[in-house]
Amino acid sequence: MIDATAHDRFAEQDYGRLAASGLRTARDGLRWHLIERVPGEYDFASVAAQAAAARGAGVEVIWDLLHYGFPDFVDPFAPDFPQTFARYAAAAARFLREQTDGTLWLCPVNEISFTAWGGGDVGYLNPFAQGRGLTLKAQLVRAVIAGMDAAREVDPGVRFLHAEPLISVQAHPERPDEAGDAERGHAAQFEALDMLLGRLHPELGGAERYVDVVGLNYYPYNQWWHHPEPQRREPVAHTHPAHRPLRELLAEVHARYGRPLVLAETGAEGEDRAAWFELVVSEVEAARDAGVPVAGVCLYPVVNHPGWDDDRHCHNGLWDYPDALGGRAEHAPLAGVLRLAQQAWDRAGAEARPASAEPAPLSELLVRLARAAPVTAAEAAARDQDGEFPAASFGALRDSGLLTATLPTTHGGLGAAGTRLLALLRRVGRASLPVGRLYEGHVNALQLILAHGNPEQRARAAADARSGQLFGVWNTEEAPGLRLEPDGGAQAWRMTGGKTFASGAHFVTRPLLPAELPQGGGRVLALLPHAVARGRFDPDFWRPLGMRPTVSFRVDLGGLRLGGNDVIGGPGDYYRQPEFGGGALRFLAVQLGGADAALESARDVLRRLGRAGDDVQRLRFGAVSARLEAAWQTVLRGAALLEQAGPDDPGRVLAYVALAREVSEDACLAACEAVERAVGARGLLAPQPAERAVRDLRMYLRQPAPDAARLQVGGFVLDAPDLPDSAYSLWGEEGL
Repeated sequence: MIDATAHDRFAEQDYGRLAASGLRTARDGLRWHLIERVPGEYDFASVAAQAAAARGAGVEVIWDLLHYGFPDFVDPFAPDFPQTFARYAAAAARFLREQTDGTLWLCPVNEISFTAWGGGDVGYLNPFAQGRGLTLKAQLVRAVIAGMDAAREVDPGVRFLHAEPLISVQAHPERPDEAGDAERGHAAQFEALDMLLGRLHPELGGAERYVDVVGLNYYPYNQWWHHPEPQRREPVAHTHPAHRPLRELLAEVHARYGRPLVLAETGAEGEDRAAWFELVVSEVEAARDAGVPVAGVCLYPVVNHPGWDDDRHCHNGLWDYPDALGGRAEHAPLAGVLRLAQQAWDRAGAEARPASAEPAPLSELLVRLARAAPVTAAEAAARDQDGEFPAASFGALRDSGLLTATLPTTHGGLGAAGTRLLALLRRVGRASLPVGRLYEGHVNALQLILAHGNPEQRARAAADARSGQLFGVWNTEEAPGLRLEPDGGAQAWRMTGGKTFASGAHFVTRPLLPAELPQGGGRVLALLPHAVARGRFDPDFWRPLGMRPTVSFRVDLGGLRLGGNDVIGGPGDYYRQPEFGGGALRFLAVQLGGADAALESARDVLRRLGRAGDDVQRLRFGAVSARLEAAWQTVLRGAALLEQAGPDDPGRVLAYVALAREVSEDACLAACEAVERAVGARGLLAPQPAERAVRDLRMYLRQPAPDAARLQVGGFVLDAPDLPDSAYSLWGEEGL
C-alpha cells in the first residue's frame, strides 16, 4: 500500500500536507520484508524518507512495526518467532529513536485479533492458515511482549499503541438461541489485550506494563448480527435501532482497561466519508464529555488506495492518488468536516478545566498515571542496573500532568489531596519504588510552599511545576548543618554547609532546603531557584542496597546564593504539627505500593513455574494481603484524623500516624519475607523483578526513628485517660 500510494516517494509532500492541515500526529508503517531481507541484517532505507519527512514537518508518528506483512523466511508459528520479532523491534527502535524528536511511539502489531483471524482461522492473510487462530494470536502476543521489552531496552521512554478492532456482535432477533455464541464473539475482541495484561493465558508472560494506550479501529461494518456461518453475517447499519452508539462501546473498553484510548482507525468509502466522520466525531465528543479519556481520532486512510481484495480505486481518503509532482486532490466535504472537528476539539481542550473547576476525581488521576506507568515500569530494571536517575519516568509523569497533580485547580493543577493523593502515591510506588520516593518528595516540597509561601512564591512554584520543574526536599544533614548568612544585605543570603541524602541530585531543579538563620534565628525553608551543579555532589556517598535510582548523594551547598524572596515562610514552619509528622502517611502509601509490586512480581514467578495453585502459597499470600490491607486502612484513617485535627490537640493524630508507621512497616516486612519464601532462590536472582522489588522495599523501609514512633504510640496509650462509657476507642470514632 505504501508503494501503491507512492507515499514513500512523496513522503515530504505528504507530511507537509498533514502539517498544513493541522494533522500533527499520524500513523505510518515499516515494511519488515524490505528491512530484513536477510535474517538478522536490517536496512532501513525503505523508511528513511518517511522518517525524515515526518521529522522535518514536525509531525509525530506512531510507527507500525508489523501491519500484516513479514519476511518470507519468517514463520509466525515457529517457536523462535517472538525472538525474531524482538530483534527486529530493537533494530527499528534504534533507527527511529535517532530519527525522532520527542517521544518515540510504536504500534508493535496492528490488530492482533484480526491478523490471528485472517491469517490463522480463515486463510485470508499471510500465513494463510485455517483453524489455528488462537495459536497465532498467542504467538503474536508473545512477539509483542518480546518486542516491547526489546524496544524499551533501547529507549525506556518509548510509548506504545495497541490497535485492535472495536466490534459489537448481537444475536439476530430471529435467532435468539444464538445469544451465547454472539456474546462470545463480542468478547473475543478483548482476548489479545487480556493476554497482554496477563489476565488470560498468563503463561504467555503478560503483565500490566504491556498495555499502554489502547487503540480501537472502528468502521461502518464493525457491528453485525451473529451467524453460525461467518460469511453470511449481516452488518447492523448505524441507522438501525439495535446499533449501539460508539460512545457506549468506548465506555465499555475504558471500564475494562482503565487506559487512555485512541480511535486508531475510522473511515468510510465514497460519498459516505464526510457523514461517517462527522458521526464518529460527535460520538467521541459525547464519550469524552462522559469522562472517557479518548486522546484522538485517526482518519484512516488519509489517502485513497487500491482495495485490499480487488485493487479497485478506494475513494476513502482525505486526498487522492498523487500527480507527477506529489500533489493530491482533496475531498472537499471530508475536509470541511475535519476542520469543524478540529475547531471543536480545540475549544473543548481550552475549556476542559476552568479555574473554578472541582478537583480531579481519583479515576482521572489513575488514568493519567496509566499513561506514564508503562514507561516507569519499563525503566525500573534498567535504572536499577546502572544507578541513573529515572529521567524517562519523570518525563512521562510530566507529560501526563502529574507533576502538577497536587496544585489547586486555581493554579492549573488537579487538586489531588487527602486519600486521593495517597491512592495515587501508592500506585506510583507500585510502578517503581524509587520513582515513588522521588515523586513524594516533589509533592512534599510543593505542599510546603503552598502552605507557607506568600502569594508570589506560590504562583512562582506553580508556574515552575507546570513547566516541568522537579521539586524535592533535602533535610538530612551532618553537623553543623546548612546555614544562611547575610550576603550584601538583609534581602540576600549565602549558604554554608550541605546536605546528605539529597535525593534526585542535580535532576531536582527546585530543591527546598531547611536551613538555620544567623544568630539562632530559627530554621526556615530556602528554595533554590535552580538545579545544583553536578560537580557539587559526591556520588561515592551513595552505595545502597536498594533504591539506587533515587541518586541520593551528599551535596556541598556552600557559597550558593539566594534572594530575599527565596526564603519560604518563617522559622519553625517546616516542623509545624501535625502536618510535619502527618507527612509520613505519604511515604507509607508509596511503601505499600512497593509491597504491592513485590507480591505481584512473586505471583508472576509462581505462575511461570506453575505453582500458583499450591495451598501453601495461597495461605502465604492470603496472610500477607490481609496485613497490607489492614495497614492501608490504617493509613487512610490516619489521613481522616489529620484532616479533622484541631491546632491545639495534635497528640492523638501524631500517635495514630506513628501507629500507621508501625503497622505498615510490619506488613511490608512480612511481604518481603513472604516473597522471598515464595519464589525461593531462583526468583531472587538478578535481574528478577521480585529480587529488585524486595531489595528496594527493604531499603526504603529504613525511615528515621522507627523506635521513636513505637515509643510515641506506647506513650499515648499509657498516658491516655480512661475511656468514658460512650467511647469505644482511644483513637476516636471517625468513619462510623
